[in-house]
Amino acid sequence: SDQISKDESMVGFVDDLQFFIDNRDGETVVGLKQKLEICGRGAAFNDAKKKKELFAKLLMRFERFSSAQQLFAYIMAAIHETFDTKIIPSTSSLSTQEIDAMIEAEIVDKIMAEIGEGSDHMTLNRTHIKGMIYWLADKCYVRWHCD
Repeated sequence: SDQISKDESMVGFVDDLQFFIDNRDGETVVGLKQKLEICGRGAAFNDAKKKKELFAKLLMRFERFSSAQQLFAYIMAAIHETFDTKIIPSTSSLSTQEIDAMIEAEIVDKIMAEIGEGSDHMTLNRTHIKGMIYWLADKCYVRWHCD
C-alpha cells in the first residue's frame, strides 16, 4: 500500500489487531502442540510451528505500519469468523481431510483471491495465511475441535 512505501511509522498495534494479539480468555487447552494433538493433528506440529513462526516474523517486520496491521487484522477476522461459523460446527461430522479441504477452500483460496499476491512492498502467500491460522490457534481464536 501507499503507506508502506511512504514508510510512515507508528507505535503499538491498531485495536483490531490487538484483539487477536491478546490471548483469548477461558480456553483450557494451552499451546499449539496440545491443540493439534487433541484433535488428532499432532503429526502436523513441526510444519505448523514453522508456518506460525514465519507469520510471526512477518508481523514483527510490519509492526510499525498501520496499513499492514489493518490487512493482517482483516485477514485474521475472516479466518476467525470462518472457523466459528463453518469449520468448528463441521468438525464432528467431517474427516480431517474434509476439514483441511474446507480450510483451503473457505479460507486460503478465498483470501488469496481477494488480496491477490500482495503489493510490491508486502507479499502474502498461502504459507503466510496458514501461518496466521496456526498463530490464531496458539492464541485460542481458532480450533479444530468442538468442546
